[in-house]
Amino acid sequence: MKREKTKHKGIYKVNGIYYITFYNGPKKIEKAVGPKLSVALEEKKEREKKVRGGKYEVIDRQEKTTFKELVEAYQKERDQKEYILQFIPTYVEYFGNRKLSQIGQEDIFKFRDKVKSTPKQNGGGEVTDSTVNRALAGLRRIFNFAVLRKHMEENPFPAIAKSGLFYSEAKGLRNFFTEKQMNEIIEASPKWLQPMILTSFYTGMRQSEVLGLKWEWIDLDEGVIYLPSSKTLKDPTGRGQRIAMQRELVDLFKSLSKKSEWVFCKDDGLPFTHMEVYAPFKKILRSLDIDTKKYSWKEIRHTTASIMNLKGSPPLAIKDQLRHTSVKTTEGYYIGSDLEYQRAQAEKLILNSGKIVGKDGDANNEQLPTA
Repeated sequence: MKREKTKHKGIYKVNGIYYITFYNGPKKIEKAVGPKLSVALEEKKEREKKVRGGKYEVIDRQEKTTFKELVEAYQKERDQKEYILQFIPTYVEYFGNRKLSQIGQEDIFKFRDKVKSTPKQNGGGEVTDSTVNRALAGLRRIFNFAVLRKHMEENPFPAIAKSGLFYSEAKGLRNFFTEKQMNEIIEASPKWLQPMILTSFYTGMRQSEVLGLKWEWIDLDEGVIYLPSSKTLKDPTGRGQRIAMQRELVDLFKSLSKKSEWVFCKDDGLPFTHMEVYAPFKKILRSLDIDTKKYSWKEIRHTTASIMNLKGSPPLAIKDQLRHTSVKTTEGYYIGSDLEYQRAQAEKLILNSGKIVGKDGDANNEQLPTA
């Protein structure tokens, strides 16, 4: 990277981004600030003030620690979140051995654009906005960990929600299978796959959660699954997020043989991988003339919420079953996307009298009362 000098001591520019340099004792420290010189000047002043006040431990640590080392520390100490771990190779490839002090807000936006412009590994299509948002959410979590463990002074992610970093995702437009389609999918599935599909439908669990389900997390007597590690927040009791099971699901689990610690496993006792269920499920959808570009396993979770809604379950009950952190997510993304259901609800507005106002303003040609 070619450095461009400025007239201000200790400030230089690389690829449109200003960097500041200052000293903590004999040690030289560098930090990426952003595209504005005024911000760089203020930041340099503030840093030097902290050093003089003896508050330089975090500054020193973020100058020494590379992003790769931060990820390694995160993997050792934090819960193994599946939606983050799948993107770790992408994070490391982009930020690599860059020092934490050299990562600024502008780098986060550039990372987003890089992910968006990289073709999918499967099929080479464009990466969806929701996938980019998940990658950003995972990266933000890692930087939050860095701040918590005092590897960094602050998270380089924008502090305001309307920064434009995350892509807007259409609400109320989630695809889901009809009840008839779900029955057809179950009937068309091989015997080894049926229990996994039914578990996903009955519980609203994500595919990764179903494939990673362990017997020790299931209380058949209580009829509850305790999920200790998932995409959303953990249950404050420490036992894990609770998922209520129907009698049919309890009976299903009782009928399964316990080959290993994993509920759904192969003959060798190892759990099924994503690709081992991905292709068979797509084949089933194609056999039923269901568009595999619009529908996949994740629509089973959407179906759980939608059918619960269609059958009268209140939003809070659906939120608890899907383990959303907020009912706004449930209402915004999983409820209200069925036009026929909306039409049926609108039909309830029809007056009991059933009288229609004619062209002359009379209801069924009856004389309107006068004042």
